[in-house]
Amino acid sequence: MNTAMLLKPKSMVAYIYGDLSAGEGLREFIEHGFTAVPVIDREGMYLGVVSERDFLYRILETRSVEAINADDLTVADLADCSRFESVPIDADISVLFNRIIEQNFVPVVDSRGMFSGIVTRKDVLMRMEYKLKQADNSRKELMI
Repeated sequence: MNTAMLLKPKSMVAYIYGDLSAGEGLREFIEHGFTAVPVIDREGMYLGVVSERDFLYRILETRSVEAINADDLTVADLADCSRFESVPIDADISVLFNRIIEQNFVPVVDSRGMFSGIVTRKDVLMRMEYKLKQADNSRKELMI
């Protein structure tokens, strides 16, 4: 099994463009209602993830809410790749498991680094539950 089997495609995922001002990005971020959202450029290249934390840290760092509305600050400036490392779409499931332990979702990219979608922790756990039930049913059938 590989990552592609659990992929929630880009067309079904909330994301924000990195060239938006931080203020515009914050408004979209709030509209989506998530605690973290992938950031991509206009061509679809994965840039990182922006989270509540990123916006709050910026406000605390500058001690000003107005800093978020500064024209020179973009969503890409706030996006963090180090906390939300992406995986290739053909990555082995073990790579995905190692990342999903630390994150609620894992961004997935194609061979060119283009954002393909995400795999959520919930989807991984549901798949594991399904596989465990299958294995349990197989054992029960062998006992009969």
